[in-house]
Amino acid sequence: MSKITYNNENSFLADWISDKISDIELKEKVSNEDFLAYKKMRKTFDIIQELEAPLDNTLLKIKEGIHKTTVETPKKGKVLSLYIKRAVAIAASFLLFFSVYNYFGSNDVRIDSGFGEQKEFALLDGSTVILNAKSTLTYNKKDWESKRELFLDGEAYFKVTKGNKFTVNTKNGSVTVLGTQFNVNSKDGYFDVICYEGKVRVSDKNTQIVSILTPGKAVKTIDKTQKKWTLNDTAPNWISGQSTFKDVPLKIVIDALEKQYNITFDKTTIDDTLNFTGSFDNKKLPLALASVFKPMNIKYQINDKNVILSK
Repeated sequence: MSKITYNNENSFLADWISDKISDIELKEKVSNEDFLAYKKMRKTFDIIQELEAPLDNTLLKIKEGIHKTTVETPKKGKVLSLYIKRAVAIAASFLLFFSVYNYFGSNDVRIDSGFGEQKEFALLDGSTVILNAKSTLTYNKKDWESKRELFLDGEAYFKVTKGNKFTVNTKNGSVTVLGTQFNVNSKDGYFDVICYEGKVRVSDKNTQIVSILTPGKAVKTIDKTQKKWTLNDTAPNWISGQSTFKDVPLKIVIDALEKQYNITFDKTTIDDTLNFTGSFDNKKLPLALASVFKPMNIKYQINDKNVILSK
């Protein structure tokens, strides 16, 4: 089959929508970022229904503006099929939507980590962030210079360069610093901040308490009850493959196990509010389960991706 040359982005998008070219061929013509955006947008449309349904006024106007755009120039007197015309029109609507998305949404940056994954990356000011398993970090790169503000869901370790104010927001509270190293862990009913270097200001939404932490100091809130403690570590242990806990409810530990190993727990017959102090290995599931549940005299049975707990 001879290779078709495209002079217009609408053309190869129309062919992609009508399945004349594959995803692989489309990826050769656009950037990876654009390809992912097109794939996401396509999911919002039911292509079959759009091809069979009458076109609305907006789509007709778009079609009229590009009706001469085809995969190859038609011969004089040849009329394009309604199928192709509509495919091109839908491609144009994709482009219009993508342009709006690109203009208003492209400044938002989102980083996600998967089950058992640690993801390290640099921010625009050179600060380093390491995300723990199943965590999300977002920020707006357009506002970064003026705000240096980001949003965390989960757990992350920050090494912040010296400079302007740096703020980490979570649903449980915020942490504000000037050049420091610290760890933040935020989830439903749980907020934990540890300072390893410099000084951090912690604003807890659950208790309305503001704390100033220096190296070796930590604060955590569990179900609106705040506790403070000290430690000698210079970095969080989970970075080196061990998840460590100090006097936290077992449900927090179980949540961490689920994120590290992509498993679920049946805990209906145990008390998951009991406190646990200790650690588990992030790579070896049998060792991790034994480290957590044997000291607490809890039996466990592994059933594929589900662990059944019992007394």
